[in-house]
Amino acid sequence: MAHVMGVMCCLAIWEHAWSVPGSVVINVLAGALISPLWATLLMTALTSAGSLFATLLAAPLSPLVQRFVPKALDVVSIALQGSGNQKPGKRTPTWVRLVVMRLIGVVPWSGINIACGVCRVSFVDCAIGAFIGTLPWTAVTCQIGDILQTLAVGSTSGSPQTLSSLLGSPSIVFKLVVLSLLSLGPVLYRNKLSELLGGSNSPAEKLTLSEKEPISVSPKWKVWRWRRDSVDSRSTSPERRLEEDLDEKALLDGQ
Repeated sequence: MAHVMGVMCCLAIWEHAWSVPGSVVINVLAGALISPLWATLLMTALTSAGSLFATLLAAPLSPLVQRFVPKALDVVSIALQGSGNQKPGKRTPTWVRLVVMRLIGVVPWSGINIACGVCRVSFVDCAIGAFIGTLPWTAVTCQIGDILQTLAVGSTSGSPQTLSSLLGSPSIVFKLVVLSLLSLGPVLYRNKLSELLGGSNSPAEKLTLSEKEPISVSPKWKVWRWRRDSVDSRSTSPERRLEEDLDEKALLDGQ
């Protein structure tokens, strides 16, 4: 058992460090072999460790990316760490941004790991964001493994039970409810989580256009507008309008 868990731990870290798919299978196996609680904590820690290794592996690419695509790097850096123009009190912490990005699930975890390394995000922020952000989804996969193990044991026991009776047991129902909450929570509160990335706006920033002070007009703009109005007034003089009416009448008579 210890040998199997050791191999699974090394494999989990290696997969996350090199962004290799298949970590879900390891989480399910861990949930089936040990308690779901300990499996969740263990696999979350391993996922965080693998993410940190991926960040370290991507860090040497920062000068290269800065040289060839500096604008794209600035955009990603603002998304991860916020804009430098914001006040420190209004800026959302970096680890909160990383947690929200991992919970929403729009950006792949491997992409977040690489972006953190390229943008030189703080190692502590990466660790906290990886642990909290991956905890719910890791708990879901480990819980699935525990449910599958419970169903397998119930079907092969001395007094076999039907699938409906197993699914109707209080323990399985409780596990399914917890599983649903963990999986649907980030999806249902996706908009609220996304608002954390934008930070909070002060009341002064929420003023409508009518409440804002009028924009002062420069003297050059006033002179240009006076010239334009004078030209328009000459073009719409009575003589000009009479000529236009005569031309229109002649056109109608010709038809």
